[in-house]
Amino acid sequence: MENKKENITFELASLAVSIRLESIPPHVLGIARQAVLDWLGVSIAGADESITDKLVEFMVSEGGHPRCTLIGNLDRLPASAAASINGTASHALDYDDVNFSVPGHASAPVLAAALALGEEIHASGARLLEAFIAGYEISCRVGQLIAPNHYSSGFHATATMGCFGAAAAASRLLGLDADATSRALGIASTRAAGLKAAFGSSCKALQVGEAARSGLVAAMLAQKGVDVPEDMIGHRLGFARTHSSDWAELCALRSPRYVADFAVKTTDEAPVYDYHLETNLFKYHNSCYETHSAIESALYLARTENVEASNVVALDIHVNPHCDDICNIACPLTPLQAKFSLKHTVAMALLGKNTADPSAFNDENVADPQILALQELTQVIFDPGLRVPETIVRIKLRDGREVERKHDSSRPENDLNAQKKRLTNKFRALCEGHLPLSIIEEIERNVFELESLVNICELVRLTARTAR
Repeated sequence: MENKKENITFELASLAVSIRLESIPPHVLGIARQAVLDWLGVSIAGADESITDKLVEFMVSEGGHPRCTLIGNLDRLPASAAASINGTASHALDYDDVNFSVPGHASAPVLAAALALGEEIHASGARLLEAFIAGYEISCRVGQLIAPNHYSSGFHATATMGCFGAAAAASRLLGLDADATSRALGIASTRAAGLKAAFGSSCKALQVGEAARSGLVAAMLAQKGVDVPEDMIGHRLGFARTHSSDWAELCALRSPRYVADFAVKTTDEAPVYDYHLETNLFKYHNSCYETHSAIESALYLARTENVEASNVVALDIHVNPHCDDICNIACPLTPLQAKFSLKHTVAMALLGKNTADPSAFNDENVADPQILALQELTQVIFDPGLRVPETIVRIKLRDGREVERKHDSSRPENDLNAQKKRLTNKFRALCEGHLPLSIIEEIERNVFELESLVNICELVRLTARTAR
């Protein structure tokens, strides 16, 4: 029997169990509520995506007890199926929030699992928030344990780390103690999966849905007493040792740090936070987060230097070499591939096409002659001196001018009131055409008063097609 003091799985489980709503600072609770609203918005819009429709069709044909809401649908299914479908929907647009500690999309799999199970057991809003924050924390901490090699080796950390986060969140909702939560994390170790090779395809979102489902099932099996060897995360043949050449126990257990670059180890000197949720990054462009600095640079130059696409002679995008495996599809053939193309997204920005609007990523823009012409003029230049979130866009113009802009997308927002307003606008834009305004406003009210909800069922059910 292993000593629990040297058992990273048990230590992480103990940390998850120790998180209590009453000890969480108000500003962290505010970010958590914002994350819930953002997740609901991207899920409501993502429910109409092809991958979500196909998954619903398949799982409904499989059947099961109709206990939980499928966002944007008439059908109801068991909690595990709902977690998979809603988790997939939440990532189908690739518009959900990001945390570099994972590195990836921390909220999507955790909230998909927590909301499905929370609806089944009629959890309160306070319990949901507590479980979400605990699950989010564990996703980031396991991410830091094996960073940066895990992600750079080709694993889709949103899915792999999300499985652990979903298991932790579900364990909290089920009221599991540290021993049982440790078993849940151990079972999750046998189920966590996801590959970056899927980027630009529907399987990227599918991996996130499966992470939510697998984590939820892991917690439910642990509750039923399913056994698993101790320390499945830290065992020499366990998850961490087989999925990364890095082992950073200190990073996993210390106070959270600001991650300036997920391609390198986070230093102890980096700014310190109380919760990983404080470094959450929301998306305001509907494309891969590593394209956002380039988009912001292009928008800045168009706005301040009067750059017009017709006057561009050459366009250089300087990025860290790791971006080649993340967002450098040179000639995208589908709208989904376009979201992972630096050339395409910068061309959209310079042509005034709204990268915040999911409908702007369409077949017409993929084949647009003006976008294709700008893509031909664009070079992506790899510069190891740049951090992954940094980009320099340099443009040569017909009048002989050269203009450039550098942007860093790694910094979390400090003005939480401004962030709330911006996210509320994003939420409304995403829900428009999917839900009536009265329902949209009711969801907003419920989310921003989440701790006072006695039962989250009504909130979740507002997102179903029957509520329209």
